[in-house]
Amino acid sequence: MQGRQIVMATGFTAAFSGVLLFSSLGAADKPQSCTAADCHVKLTEGKHLHGPVALGRCTSCHSPDSKGTPYAKGPAHRFKLIAPDAQLCFDCHPKIGDSRYVHEPIKKRMCVVCHDPHRSEGPFLLRVTNVGQLCFQCHRDTMRVDKEVHGPVAIGQCTSCHDPHESDYPNRLHSVGPESCYSCHKEKMAEFSSGKFNHKPITEDCGKCHDPHDSPYRYRLRNVAPGLCFECHEDKAKHVQSVAVRHGAIETERSCLNCHNPHVGGYPKLLNDVPMSLCLKCHDQVYETPFGRIRNMKAYLASNSQHHGPIREGDCNACHNPHGENNWRMLKYYFPPQFYAPFDLTNYALCFNCHQKTLALQPETTSLTGFRNGSKNLHFAHVNMEIKGRTCRACHDLHASNYPKMITAETPFGDWMLPIEFSKSENGGACTPGCHFPRGYDRMKEVKNER
Repeated sequence: MQGRQIVMATGFTAAFSGVLLFSSLGAADKPQSCTAADCHVKLTEGKHLHGPVALGRCTSCHSPDSKGTPYAKGPAHRFKLIAPDAQLCFDCHPKIGDSRYVHEPIKKRMCVVCHDPHRSEGPFLLRVTNVGQLCFQCHRDTMRVDKEVHGPVAIGQCTSCHDPHESDYPNRLHSVGPESCYSCHKEKMAEFSSGKFNHKPITEDCGKCHDPHDSPYRYRLRNVAPGLCFECHEDKAKHVQSVAVRHGAIETERSCLNCHNPHVGGYPKLLNDVPMSLCLKCHDQVYETPFGRIRNMKAYLASNSQHHGPIREGDCNACHNPHGENNWRMLKYYFPPQFYAPFDLTNYALCFNCHQKTLALQPETTSLTGFRNGSKNLHFAHVNMEIKGRTCRACHDLHASNYPKMITAETPFGDWMLPIEFSKSENGGACTPGCHFPRGYDRMKEVKNER
């Protein structure tokens, strides 16, 4: 219905979109007709006139009955239509109604439901001045009640997106998918086309996430995260809702958007950054949690020169599940958080996912580990105990350290931070923890330590 108007030499304005309109026709130019008489003068009182009305050619559409003449007065003067409504319209205007989706008034050939056949104050001879007012006479105006309303809907310009007559697309849209939105949101089209990774709705249908009319949520989202995300990512919904240890990022206001871009991104999984950089944007402060204090990891990594392999590779996800887990600290595999634990391979599933499990299974070795006194495997001696097996974190820091082999400077022992005080030698080393006298080891010559 958005026709292109041009000014004709005869002084009338024509709109080529299915309706012929005339304006600014001087009184001196009007031929004698029904509108020149007292009866039908009001038919010319409008901002926009139908062509035959402006030219005074009433008989283009009407025919007097047998008892009247075109310009006669009297009760017998009826001016019946010379053809049914729609047929009469299509005699001059291009026929419509052959597309897949046709507006109901067009199906029923009721053009005059929306258009006045004589004159109108609205464009295209519409019966109202605002398209939305006309649409809402049949369609309930329930699309402008929520907090966030789409611009065209707010001002009643339904035809910005919908064709009022017919279309090959559902809901008589001018186009479907992102193309429908890009007709206005051209800046988004440029932004999204530059992304290395695209969210699936971006290439299929923006309406999966955004309501095209109105919504109580910002950006007219159909829901807020994580609920909106979970409508498609059902596996993540089940996982997040079932785990014992949840990621705090998911439970904040932005939820999934803390880590993921909802449209496009330069990283896999639509991440906002590489995994470790992304993690450290939040883990740059201390957090108190029901599962214990989480240190300022960004500062800790910066102050320790030796980093664990996954940290060196920038891959926090190698050990942690960012969506939550049933294990302490959201670890992907079980890891005992305490100092002592009975030896069981399942207790070290996290470590043995990368390190050889034989490290803790053989009491004697000359090759499995450098932590040995002569051939005595000290990993086995410390870990493989039925009652007081030392867990990996008793001696090692899982993230970073200033000592070789990720030896920690101190380790939690209940409420006490127990010092390790490790010193390295050419073929071994020694430690003086707070729990016993100095003890050393040497790979070439066994050290005899006091008990």
